[in-house]
Amino acid sequence: MKEIISDFTKILSCLLMITFLGTLILIGPASSAIADDSIEAVIDVNPNTFNLKSKGKWATVYIEFPDTCTTDVGQIDVGSVILNVNGYDILAETRPSGIGDYDHDGVPDLMVKFDRQSLQSRMFMGSEELVISGTADGADFMGSDTVSVKAKGITSTILQTSDIHHHASGAGAYLDYTPDGGENDVVRGGFARMATIIGTVQATQEAAGIDVLTLDSADWYMGTTYDMTVSDPIILRFFQAMGYDATTLGNHEFDWTPDGLALILGNGIGAGFTVPVVATNTIFDDDPAETGDDLLKTLKTAGYIVEKLIINLPNSGLRVGILGLLGPNADQDAPVAPPVTFDHDYPFIQARVDDLRNNDKVDFVVVLSHGGVENDGTGDDADLAENVTGIDIIASGHYHTATQNALIKGDSNTIIFSPGEYGEYVSRLDFTYNEKIGRIVGFDFELMAVDDTVVGDPAMQGMVAYYNGELDTALTPLGVTLATPISSTTFDLTLDSPTPYTGITGLGSLCADSVRNVCNALAPFNFGTLVDVGIVANGVIRDPLLKGNTGVISFTDVYNCLPLGASPYQPSPPGYPIVAAYFLGSEITTLCELSLSVSQAIGNNYYLNLSGLQIDYNPLLWPHGVQAVRVYSPADPLCLGAAGGFPAPVDIVDGNLYHIAVDLYALQMMGVVNAYLPLFGLPPIYPRDAAGNILDLSDGTLVGSLRIDADGTGQELKEWMALLNYLPTLGGVPAGVYDNTAGGAVNGRVLLLW
Repeated sequence: MKEIISDFTKILSCLLMITFLGTLILIGPASSAIADDSIEAVIDVNPNTFNLKSKGKWATVYIEFPDTCTTDVGQIDVGSVILNVNGYDILAETRPSGIGDYDHDGVPDLMVKFDRQSLQSRMFMGSEELVISGTADGADFMGSDTVSVKAKGITSTILQTSDIHHHASGAGAYLDYTPDGGENDVVRGGFARMATIIGTVQATQEAAGIDVLTLDSADWYMGTTYDMTVSDPIILRFFQAMGYDATTLGNHEFDWTPDGLALILGNGIGAGFTVPVVATNTIFDDDPAETGDDLLKTLKTAGYIVEKLIINLPNSGLRVGILGLLGPNADQDAPVAPPVTFDHDYPFIQARVDDLRNNDKVDFVVVLSHGGVENDGTGDDADLAENVTGIDIIASGHYHTATQNALIKGDSNTIIFSPGEYGEYVSRLDFTYNEKIGRIVGFDFELMAVDDTVVGDPAMQGMVAYYNGELDTALTPLGVTLATPISSTTFDLTLDSPTPYTGITGLGSLCADSVRNVCNALAPFNFGTLVDVGIVANGVIRDPLLKGNTGVISFTDVYNCLPLGASPYQPSPPGYPIVAAYFLGSEITTLCELSLSVSQAIGNNYYLNLSGLQIDYNPLLWPHGVQAVRVYSPADPLCLGAAGGFPAPVDIVDGNLYHIAVDLYALQMMGVVNAYLPLFGLPPIYPRDAAGNILDLSDGTLVGSLRIDADGTGQELKEWMALLNYLPTLGGVPAGVYDNTAGGAVNGRVLLLW
């Protein structure tokens, strides 16, 4: 938590204001980028072809200004001249340098030298753009030259998946999925299609004598109806069938607690799962009195979970060391992982890398990291590469980023990439390792799209179909199958908001409305007191509800929208239970500020979809932009007020108590939220009982008493059950209410003030 608070203190130190248009402006350290009015220099690098085995001392650069430029190259401050290659800066040598006309065009050039070995250590095979910048008589200049880089070595291939979240039938409208290559749906992913892509590359490369590593970077579980296959998890069957070499653990693997994860892995192992689970920074509690991680610890003792993995590649003989890490942000998102903890200290990780290199004598190190990287090169995994040396490749996950290009970070030229989410892509890295130089000297990266142009593997689809049948049987008590129509829509419901200052979306509002209205319908079985506000955070909303080819919203679509979690009280069926507690009116204002203001800085997952409230919000006053909050009548299901024939919403009263329904995960994350709020000058928030007493969230019995009874029999209301029961009452999702992209009424829940 200290790392998290420190990180966002830095963010706040950079935050200056929101402009009249509502654009967040970040003011940071002075940038090294050259101004738009800089001199466009002509650069010539010699040699124009580099051989990485060369022992040459210098790389020579000639800098020429346009003949129309009033500044002379003789005015260049040689000490300011920088060569940038792959994001790394190399300073020019102060001598030798000299003025001449080396290209004999009548325009003077400045010759400067750079350390060739430093430059070559940063280069990869193929074409490299070398950017030269500096100052001349106070003016900035910049130019570049592209050179050719040659090297030889041994080629290997990595195939990587991550954040699959159990999407065996792809990501999209369930009824649309047709893994036949007929290009008749827009569903992405699916195990059958993934199997074709992975299997084809494996076979092609192996036939050419090229080694292939097939790896996964975690969050393979939790996200679809296939989570119900816990007795024999289909995702582990998929990994085994496709010959994966290793996987690791992410935050969502711990959604069912360490004992739940042990159950998942144990059942998979019993069904033949043998893929190593590499968990380097996963720390078990040594206290004999603490038994919450004992089952998972047993799997480590038995060798199914390992701290490191050494693979001798069969064709090349290269020795690969693999580590598995769960990053700081992912750790924050795993509130029920304790007593398991995770060591993020760079010296700890550095020691593990050094152990692989010095003791295990590996040729290169691959990290399966559930840490995350953005396409702009920021994120936990970029920080890892900048602070730990000796890592050659980070196969990244957690942020759900589909990196368009592989990124290069840190002193070890660490190559980082990520395949996105839900099996929509498979990452492919073809890389060349030079044994004499002792590093990767070249690579090609590709995101391989998993879409309906791919003919799915028949055997894999047969396995998925078998599991579908088993699930249909298991769902009989609910009176549904995976394909049962629940509702319909004429438009896509997503978390995309055309009004970023409000964040309002039709999907988020629909989910929050389902919690509020279903809880109120169930009031006779519960507390008798109606719920004023229903809350669903963006972070627990996973799949959109898409119209697809049929407009039908199936049971699978509903479940996959809100699939996360498991209850410590009723683990089956899966899903977070809905709980209800009271909050002061002043705390509701803080919740609104968390949603509209704080989430802009700490992440969209913290955005709260609020049913039952209308908010006046001024983005110019961020992070205290909430100016007024009003509460709708519980009898007003769509929060329409007078427009729907209901009373207008009324102002909340700071000292009054209001009844709020939310999922259990939100209560589990309350400590994280309360650690953030002071950074924004906001007070903490505390769930309370009907008398206003603050609840002790460490009291499991007390928290259990807050659950909503779904039917009067003691069956707790899962979050997905609320949506399942609410949708049929609408007779089709009303576009006039929930189509936020076309003026739907939900847009009136946050009123912008300027």
